[in-house]
Amino acid sequence: MFRNYLLIALRNFRRQKGFTLLNISGLAIGLASVTLIYLFIIDEEGFDRFHPDSDNLYILGTHRKQKDSEGTMAYAPGAWLNALRNQFPEVIGGAQVVSMGYPASFWDRPTDKILLSENVFWVAQDFKDVFLFPLLYGNPETAFTKPNGIVLSKTIARQFFGDQNPVGKTLEISHIYATDNKYVPLTVTGVLEDYPENSHIQPDYLISRGMLQQMMTANNQNWLENWGNGSGYFLTYLHTKEGADIGKITKSFTQIVQANLPKDPTGMTEPVIRPLKNVHFDQELRSSYNNSRIGDIKYLYIFACTALLVILIASINYMNLATARAVRRAKEIGLRKVLGSNRWQLIGQFLGESLITTFVALLIALVLVIILLPLFNVIAGKHFTLAHLVQGKLIGVTLGTTLLVGLLAGSYPALYLSGLLPISVLKNAKFSSRSSDLLRKGLIIGQYTITILLIVATGVMMKQMNFIRESTLSKSGDQLLSIRWSGVASMDKYRSLKQQILEDPEIQAVTMANHLPNQDYFGSLDHDVTFPQLGNQVHQWASMNGDFDLPKAFNLNLLAGRTFRNDNPADSSAYLLNESAVKALGLSLDKVLGMRLTIKRPFQEQNQKKEGTVVGIVRDFPYRSIHHTISPLAISARPDPEDRIVYVKLPQGKFQEKIAEVEKKWKQVLPGVGFGNWFMSEEFGRMYEGENRMSGLFKAFSLLSILIACMGLFGLSSYLAERRTKEIGIRKVMGASLLQILGLLFTPFLTLLTVASLLAIPLGWVVMHKWLQDFTYRVDLDVVIFLISILLVFLLTVAVVSYETIRAALVNPIKSLRVE
Repeated sequence: MFRNYLLIALRNFRRQKGFTLLNISGLAIGLASVTLIYLFIIDEEGFDRFHPDSDNLYILGTHRKQKDSEGTMAYAPGAWLNALRNQFPEVIGGAQVVSMGYPASFWDRPTDKILLSENVFWVAQDFKDVFLFPLLYGNPETAFTKPNGIVLSKTIARQFFGDQNPVGKTLEISHIYATDNKYVPLTVTGVLEDYPENSHIQPDYLISRGMLQQMMTANNQNWLENWGNGSGYFLTYLHTKEGADIGKITKSFTQIVQANLPKDPTGMTEPVIRPLKNVHFDQELRSSYNNSRIGDIKYLYIFACTALLVILIASINYMNLATARAVRRAKEIGLRKVLGSNRWQLIGQFLGESLITTFVALLIALVLVIILLPLFNVIAGKHFTLAHLVQGKLIGVTLGTTLLVGLLAGSYPALYLSGLLPISVLKNAKFSSRSSDLLRKGLIIGQYTITILLIVATGVMMKQMNFIRESTLSKSGDQLLSIRWSGVASMDKYRSLKQQILEDPEIQAVTMANHLPNQDYFGSLDHDVTFPQLGNQVHQWASMNGDFDLPKAFNLNLLAGRTFRNDNPADSSAYLLNESAVKALGLSLDKVLGMRLTIKRPFQEQNQKKEGTVVGIVRDFPYRSIHHTISPLAISARPDPEDRIVYVKLPQGKFQEKIAEVEKKWKQVLPGVGFGNWFMSEEFGRMYEGENRMSGLFKAFSLLSILIACMGLFGLSSYLAERRTKEIGIRKVMGASLLQILGLLFTPFLTLLTVASLLAIPLGWVVMHKWLQDFTYRVDLDVVIFLISILLVFLLTVAVVSYETIRAALVNPIKSLRVE
């Protein structure tokens, strides 16, 4: 029987080539889309799950409550880990990792190769007992026993030493804190297999923590004895027994922490224990974590819904195309019923055809996935390879989806066609029911609604991201080359470098300033600012430090006063304020100009404060993420002692040429200092990585959904044209014009589109309004976007429907009215 069903299915496919091609194409595009989305979701959900016993690994953080503030950070005082291991038998291991955030410079003297990296971690021997530690070279038991040992990742080892075994070779490190900016030799003790990309840490360099012994015990303090009121905070990880009650451990350990800290009536310090496998989506840790690898789980839900919508559109297409062609199989169904076939056999036949179609579409979808994978990597910001496509979870989910789609897409045609009465179809009577027409139209309304929603979402996202890119700093970002100063050279060296770079008349500006835009995990820009003329009130404002050319390089708009003057050395103590600072003071611009101010960091002593004069007011600009309100800002002409980036404004169209020239001059002025560079626009890209990724994916899948929807429209127009063939013939005989016939057949689609628009507009408004709430500064929801989306779908409908309608209208009426 199966062989007979298969032969019938293949015969029908061959007889209706166009119908089969449309079905397979729509399903293939849909399955390829959802496979790529599944790949992305599986990778994001798999963060940090590759470590042994990952279900029982946790990160230990600190939650602090102060009188006016409260926050959680991913670091814990040094004494906490040993206390947990000693007092809680459920804690069977752990590791403390020192991550200083500030980049280190690594120098291989024989080749004069220098690399800068922030992915540097100082660890003890217990690191290998908690985390995956597959060494390609070296002995894991002795990798960190010596204080000058360093383990390199496979990629870094290859960049320095090629494919040879580097164990025993020397690599020198310079770091502003760890080595006081001096190069210190390290011995390579191992090469670590690269961690997967879905890891919250990427350990390019693992250095023995013994190297920091002097730093960790300076000033009569021991970092490992700090309970929270001194120096010594670590990225701290716990390994527990299976089934450990983390809530109970946290509650008990909080009491131990309080007992070891001085009583503070204005605040509290307490431990926070979070599963390592969830840290990627932990928004509370975003502001303190040492890199930007914190995701947003709501985007996974959005992508999952997108996959559902795309495959739903493809399934609707199959249903509509199948029922649209039911006329051609009506007599076959009637004859088979007369000859003894029961309804379940017919249902099995049609579901079988649907499953065959779907699995053929899956094979084509896999080819599409392989072809589109490089493009998808660019859009999604991933580095998937063909190996990622053969992971068991993805295969299982994809096959399951294919089976579900095959059954879903074939269910309605199977139930509908198998229920036709043989006497009706054999007499050529009308056999379509009102319920089937309503369902079909409902499906098309759903398809229209989904398509409009995806287009609206794409439009709003593109508008918001364009708004971000048009901010003052971001507009200049494509031209501003950022170079890591690294804190290893004097300001005399900077002035010499700046002078040499500016010898090129095409270089528009050179300045030094903080690392901008300021991402949350960079550290606070907050300073205590007072104005003696206004009393002793302390304002907690942000402060940006640069040199005299900062306003010019960043295209700051002056509202009042003047900017810094190179010919006036006294301007080293001058300040610019932004609009928000003036508003906070409640004074007019002219009254603020000339006022004296004092400024210092909150933890500094009074004798460390700096004084200056306000010389100008600049328009507000987003120097931090646009998720934050632009707060009051004071801009100084004195570079920060540590946070220093050199910015070079390059001419358009000559980036690579000018970067090479700048690097050459850098090496002349700063031999032995790494040339780490990027464009400021890239930093904005990292800041809005999730939003940019979602915008790009929505663009891609909106296009695909439009393509699939067009196939569905073709199916319904084909169905209507075929059902009304005789009516069209009669109208033509009675003198109806082509435009009148087009209007007749297009009216149902216009009605369905109108209903879909009425559903899509409020839905799209609510969803996109909610998404925009994440941005402090955002675009307005413009009705034009909704109208353009509807107009686009309308025009596509006209284009697709007209083809089939015109073809039916041009048929000779004699042929249409002929009785077979």
